[in-house]
Amino acid sequence: MANNRRLIRLKVCDFLEVRPLDEVAKCFKAKACDLTPMGICFNCEMEWKRGHVLLIDYFIPEEFESVKLKVVIIWSEFIDMEKGYFCGGEIVEVERDKQEKFANYYTKRLKETSL
Repeated sequence: MANNRRLIRLKVCDFLEVRPLDEVAKCFKAKACDLTPMGICFNCEMEWKRGHVLLIDYFIPEEFESVKLKVVIIWSEFIDMEKGYFCGGEIVEVERDKQEKFANYYTKRLKETSL
């Protein structure tokens, strides 16, 4: 199977808080596994179905605030009891005031991995 990705996936291990769009009071802890400006993969105890829309607070290391992302789940599969579900989603919206911060984080990590 060919890899048709246009952007380089960066391996990360960043903290997330995940909320379903329709129930923003419920919050689940998660860990980002890889990231591009257009998509994210993460581990979470909760199973998310294809098409589910999530609000994710992405905590960038060394920052005091999170960046809010709106993500549509593309796939989800159960890994094991410790890791829970491995989920992949398309980032459809980045918090307007923090788009540059999110892009700069990706660029910084990309430069670090290229060294």
